[in-house]
Amino acid sequence: MTDLSDRFRGVMVGTAVGDAVGRPAEGRRSPDLARVLSYVTRAEFLPYTDDTVMTIELAESLIACGGFDGADMARRFALAWKAEPWRGYGSNIPKVFKAVLRGEPWAEAAARQFDGGGSFGNGGAMRVAPVALWAYPDLEETVRLAEMTARVTHTHPVGVEGAVIQAVTVHHALRKDFATDRLLADLDRSVTTDRLRRKLERLPECLERNDDVYAKQALGNWVAADDSVVTALYALLGASDFEDAVLRAVRLGGDADTIGAMAGAAAGARWGYEAIPWRHKVEGHDRLVGLADRLFRRVQENLEAK
Repeated sequence: MTDLSDRFRGVMVGTAVGDAVGRPAEGRRSPDLARVLSYVTRAEFLPYTDDTVMTIELAESLIACGGFDGADMARRFALAWKAEPWRGYGSNIPKVFKAVLRGEPWAEAAARQFDGGGSFGNGGAMRVAPVALWAYPDLEETVRLAEMTARVTHTHPVGVEGAVIQAVTVHHALRKDFATDRLLADLDRSVTTDRLRRKLERLPECLERNDDVYAKQALGNWVAADDSVVTALYALLGASDFEDAVLRAVRLGGDADTIGAMAGAAAGARWGYEAIPWRHKVEGHDRLVGLADRLFRRVQENLEAK
């Protein structure tokens, strides 16, 4: 049986593998899965995108600060972007990073996006998986931290609740007694925005149909949180193992690296590190495993202290 430490490793490495497998399909309407698989199989090294960069920086910030510190997290994100701006960042988020590096408060920089409405993209969700590890097994704390970490760059309610959905999904997937109905019940209690609730309401029909084309039309496959986060959940819940979850996510096309990263994080939690194919090829493997182990030791110490 997969133990919790293996699941923690699965979350971190699964994020990067899903991201890397989705990268060559990014922006494609209907990716050729055979070509993607050929590339992944033949490649000796699988590079990740900004999705994994920010996941790593979020985990590093939580560990270094002993919890959430918005200023530290924002600066880590900004410095990572400055060092490698070619990783695939969206067109708007560099404005936030530049403002942070100029010394502007991160909350003001984030809130100023889109004429003060804030971003409703999936950036808060794509990187949130370490929150579920840091807070485990406390669901309430997982939700609270997901909201806070999302607001470092995404202040629109849809962007924030997209991160909540992904964090709650990873939280449940870490459990040995994972149950879809219990996950969906917790999501129903946690999500209030109409746009995300409508997508969650359509999810059971998509799972019953098991038709990726229909799911793509019903749930979306692009960069808005309400067009991608529930799509990754669909890939997870309709899958038989890690590889199936990630390939289903990537096959949906569109924002394939991010949907793959989110599905990979949750699938890694559910089936564990040892169940991840291509894991030793992925960029940053050792660093990701090290972060997972540090997060697990913290949780283990907290549980033993109680």
